[in-house]
Amino acid sequence: ASSTTIYAMATKVLGLINSRLKFLYRKQSFLDYSLRRLLCNALIQPHYDYACSAWYPNLNKRLSKKIQTSQNKCIRYCLGLGNRAHIGVKEFEKINWLPSKERVQQCISVSIYKFFKNISPAYTSEIYQPTDQTRNTRSSKHRLHLPYRNSNQGQKGLSFIGPKIWNKLPSETKTAGSVNTFKHNTKKIFFKDLKRKEDDIYIYIYILLTTS
Repeated sequence: ASSTTIYAMATKVLGLINSRLKFLYRKQSFLDYSLRRLLCNALIQPHYDYACSAWYPNLNKRLSKKIQTSQNKCIRYCLGLGNRAHIGVKEFEKINWLPSKERVQQCISVSIYKFFKNISPAYTSEIYQPTDQTRNTRSSKHRLHLPYRNSNQGQKGLSFIGPKIWNKLPSETKTAGSVNTFKHNTKKIFFKDLKRKEDDIYIYIYILLTTS
């Protein structure tokens, strides 16, 4: 898709999310936490997910930040937090949502899991190519061929991003018995990585403050 089309899709998503969130804010006095979260899952989350593997990887930093900012607003609404409240891993875990970037990566991972289970749409066979399985080793099983892409645009395509995300997952995660189990296990992996990154940032800030 062209940059103009991508921009239009992202702008449309943001518009739909913001309009629905404004509507929910007008009703918040009648809703408890469970209902607020249920309504956000039903009315807002699908807009983040719809065809996200096609448009999200092609967003520029400004639009990516806007998407994440809109999700942070949803979390503040669900948790009853103030407009300036910090949203970190703890808040994401409490509501059981992944940040927008990791959510897209999870969606892509799920599509590849279904590909290996032969329950994905037929067109996915034109996107993904399993590696040579003749060696039959633990590390070679359930891996995808990572095509060579020398351009920045080429590296944003699903045929490149998908294998890059998938091949990093542990073998035991890839062989989960069901889609729901796979989703649960990948979410745990993403949350663990997010927590590590957040801790690294706090440690870095602490070092700067104590050595300056």
